Amino acid sequence: MKFSLNWLRDYVTIGVSPERLAHKLTMAGLEVEKVATVDGDTVFELEITPNRPDCLNMLGLAREVSAILNVSRKMPKIKPLKPSLPLQGSLSAACGIKILDKKGCPRYNGTLIRDVRVGETSGWIRKRLAVLGMRPINNVVDITNFCLLETGQPLHAFDYDKLEGGKVVVRRAREGETIVGIDGVEYGLDPSILVIADARRPVAIAGVMGGKDTEVTAATKNILLESAYFDPVLVRRASRALGVSSESSYRFERGVDYETVEAGARRAVGLILDSAGGNVAGRSDEETGTREKSGGRVIAVTKDGVNAFLGSALTTARCKKILQRLGCAVAAGPAGGGAGRKGVLKVTPPAFRKDIKDEVDVVEEIARVVGYDELPASLPAVAATNVVPGPSQKFRPAIRVLLLAQGASETVTYAMISEKDLARSGQAHLRGVKIQNPLAQDQGLLRPSLLPSLLSVVVFNINRGQKNLRLFELGKIYGPRGEQETLGVIMTGRSDEDWRKAGKPEADFYDIKGVVEQAIARTCRQGIRFENGPRPFFEKGQGASVLVQGADVGFLGKIEEDVLINWDIKQKNVFFAQINLEELRRFYSPRQPYRSVSQYPVIVRDVSLAVKTSVQFQQVCATAFRLGSGILNSVKFNEEYLGEKIPAGQRGIVFSLRYKAADRTLREEEVNDVHAKILRAFVEEMGAVQR
Repeated sequence: MKFSLNWLRDYVTIGVSPERLAHKLTMAGLEVEKVATVDGDTVFELEITPNRPDCLNMLGLAREVSAILNVSRKMPKIKPLKPSLPLQGSLSAACGIKILDKKGCPRYNGTLIRDVRVGETSGWIRKRLAVLGMRPINNVVDITNFCLLETGQPLHAFDYDKLEGGKVVVRRAREGETIVGIDGVEYGLDPSILVIADARRPVAIAGVMGGKDTEVTAATKNILLESAYFDPVLVRRASRALGVSSESSYRFERGVDYETVEAGARRAVGLILDSAGGNVAGRSDEETGTREKSGGRVIAVTKDGVNAFLGSALTTARCKKILQRLGCAVAAGPAGGGAGRKGVLKVTPPAFRKDIKDEVDVVEEIARVVGYDELPASLPAVAATNVVPGPSQKFRPAIRVLLLAQGASETVTYAMISEKDLARSGQAHLRGVKIQNPLAQDQGLLRPSLLPSLLSVVVFNINRGQKNLRLFELGKIYGPRGEQETLGVIMTGRSDEDWRKAGKPEADFYDIKGVVEQAIARTCRQGIRFENGPRPFFEKGQGASVLVQGADVGFLGKIEEDVLINWDIKQKNVFFAQINLEELRRFYSPRQPYRSVSQYPVIVRDVSLAVKTSVQFQQVCATAFRLGSGILNSVKFNEEYLGEKIPAGQRGIVFSLRYKAADRTLREEEVNDVHAKILRAFVEEMGAVQR
């Protein structure tokens, strides 16, 4: 946005050099990108942020300079109109104004001026426009452009005699309507675009551009001056849809000051009467919405509060003066009335500063006017606190460390997936949360499971030659009941170097079970057990539910072959586990009980049984510990065998029973007696056959 220094001096006294002024403006948040000399004038090119549309005009910039330099601001004189012409109603008899889209146009001000003489503009106005890069056209159009740059209020002048039916209607465009703009281009319209129309056709695109058919020319005698407030969203959409941008649309998109509609019109009317003659035949200010007033928000600030934020030593008077020069109404007194804190300032931001909402916004205004480079360097007064993480903060890191210690690598994936990925993971039955405005088609769903995310990581790595994987993710899943902190583990191939040395083939069900069991056993003292838990995405007989003290905390198993085919994964053995961390956290015990290491020897007995396939290994363990007489220390699973020597419907299992006492050396006879009882129970209670 370009601004003229000579023009700025019409409103405020500037006692610093252009370079110094540029520096102060930049420090105040109005970044000066370029300073140039044009026809003996200094032109500043500023970067105005979208939240400061009040600075897109000379008076707005003068207000900022007034506060920054701590000088008074002079306002332009607006010639009063004849008192015999009231503001409301008199225009209706000459030219009816009707607003059909009340939301799109809450305010429309129209002034009918007759017997104007359209010609060359006064030299000083032409010079002001030319310095800022605007081409002079004629006195009426140039004055509307001048007032736009001065007040920030976009204006448009119609040739009144070219308005058919003597009417102005603010409405949505109809399907198939077109308009030729003042740039000579024909634009196709649709109902999403707000237009100004006469009795027959659109004559202007509201807030964007006027029409060629009703523009002011040298032959124009009577003009209708428009000053309005249009909905910023509608103007922005129309500008984007038509591919056209103008000085007017640039301001309407960011929001013009509601109160400037009338002030801008009066300023333009006075200049037109001086330059083009004529007389005001009628005026109307139609309002359909609620007028935005500046007295709605009262923000209480104190000198001590400001200085605490900034580390400064500003006085109450200085703070008050800065805010008043920025257009705020400032009253001294306690917040909310009655007895209160001493030195409280009750600040009411102006209507055009919608970005000032809280105390910190008021402090920011004071800081930028003072200048961030002028604030003294100081350290904040922060009380030292010793933050001790609780059990819930320790739980997640503990799980991560245990998984890393088992050779797993952590992965982080997006929480958004596609419905297609969910379906090809065998989880189409899960209800995900749909995203209304996804960034991409393959990110339209908040994932209800970690399986699709981890399968995509497996595919990514296998395609790049990494076939031995042991991965986990600590992330959230989403469903109709909300979000849930979850652990996902996936493994395939030989994910541990030690497996190769031992000659073991690929990972199996017991590997994924062991990883999960180890992570839970080391963080929760309560007993963990596994029950048969089929899932549609697991191979039959190779899915289990994970329970801690009877509470279902997750599941694990071997991924079904059809799912692997859907993902184009050639490796047959892929295992997955998912644990509800929020449920598991209930059993978290950060302190594990100390157990002294026995100095006495261990006696190991290997057992080989043929059992029914319905018998789970945890049943074997439970039976052994029940009859272990306190000397059975542990049960270690060694292998499972399915082959020719095992009858159908059965499986062979090999495991070790480890006997050990904490206070003595066990006698061989004592161990043999207990071991014999356990073997008999296997045969009698489970129908096992010793091999």
